[in-house]
Amino acid sequence: MNTIPSIGIPPLAGITTYERAAQPGLSVEENVELMRRLNYVETRLYELSAAFLNPTPEWEVKCALSLHLYLDGEHSQSLRTRVAELRKPPLCLDRVPDPTLQALMDEALRAQDTVELVAGVYGVIRPALLAAYRWHMEQTNPLFDHPTVRIMKQSAEEEEQMIAWGQAALEALLADEDARARADAWTAHLRAYLRAAGGIRGCDERLPAESVPAPRATDPFVPDLDPRRDWRSGDVHNFHYRANDVYLDPEADYEERLLALMFKGFHEMDVPEMMASIVLQTRGKPWEYYRDQGRQLWDEARHAMMGEVWFAKSGVDWSRYPNHVGWAMHLNLDREPLERHAILYYIEQSLMDGKIGKKLEWEIARSAGDLLATYFQDYDWADEVLHARSGRRWLKPDLGDVKRIMAFAREAAARPSPAMESRARSTPQVDWWPRFVRDVLRRESSSRSGTAHAIVPDFETIASG
Repeated sequence: MNTIPSIGIPPLAGITTYERAAQPGLSVEENVELMRRLNYVETRLYELSAAFLNPTPEWEVKCALSLHLYLDGEHSQSLRTRVAELRKPPLCLDRVPDPTLQALMDEALRAQDTVELVAGVYGVIRPALLAAYRWHMEQTNPLFDHPTVRIMKQSAEEEEQMIAWGQAALEALLADEDARARADAWTAHLRAYLRAAGGIRGCDERLPAESVPAPRATDPFVPDLDPRRDWRSGDVHNFHYRANDVYLDPEADYEERLLALMFKGFHEMDVPEMMASIVLQTRGKPWEYYRDQGRQLWDEARHAMMGEVWFAKSGVDWSRYPNHVGWAMHLNLDREPLERHAILYYIEQSLMDGKIGKKLEWEIARSAGDLLATYFQDYDWADEVLHARSGRRWLKPDLGDVKRIMAFAREAAARPSPAMESRARSTPQVDWWPRFVRDVLRRESSSRSGTAHAIVPDFETIASG
């Protein structure tokens, strides 16, 4: 097609050929309409991951939901930014684009256990979303709509990774014929709703409404915010927890302080569990708010995985020791969303203190001579600086300056915690730290700090998990 003599350098910035660039693709209007549907699915998947973070007991699934929530938030932000560039106000990005697409996502939100959750999301919805991204890239012009194609390439690649994880997870979950039957029934149910919506794009032949199975989503969705763990987390209502005290104990040796610091990091899965409740119950914010909370939620899950990796490297079987859910449970069940967010910010801001905060944690790891832990704490410290800045950004409009936010948080945290108190009364509160030290360090503990915590009653202990 090119009539200009070539000097051998790829034309059109190497993006495509003249032949492909000369083929008109999706119009601006068609592009925007499709991206609105993609954005709707991404935002609902974000919600779905948040909704299942607490009731899902499997640790590995909690980790993946944290990552996938973050990625869905980023995908939605990219789509929103691109739609805003395509001269189509009003953007209408927070409206339901199609009631049948809404029905599909409402049904997915009614999964009754981990098998249904993974089978439905990773066996039906994400594969359909990936197919829609691929179709979109094929149909639009790769040169003149390059900003859209670039967004979709990254989103498609990440969807592929999520689906691969989901397929492997589902295979592990299908331990018997009953589980397989439930997975098959639920995927068939959701596929019917997907067909009724004409697929994610809304362009496929639609299943008639009378052929769609009866919905589960007959009442408004109420999220389950009571954190659950599988058997490997031990007695999750044994709130006798000393790691926060021991790592700060100057009388303890650095080896034990480091062990406490690594368990403290591992324990931070309670932060994603708590933050999931914030994003589920906080309505009407700009999408940047949910994107920022999703990033912090994923960061906190990574901090828990830092401890998990350190334990794996050190040969520590963490399933032998309780990893309680008290902090997330207490805030999710006994405090309002704004109070939870303010308390979280109080912690993040307090960690900026060089004497007791993230700098000290990094120094403990370095003094213990542990290169891996020092590396972890270096990035953990950087994350928390970002989180404190994000907290200020989003809390100031509701609560005022930092001084007022901190006062609000102290007042909110100081009130009684009926959920923790009732669970503590029905659960033996056992000090397991000495046994943990003997098992891992092969000696007796050098610290007595925190031995009085049969339940965590004061603000500093509750706030720090």
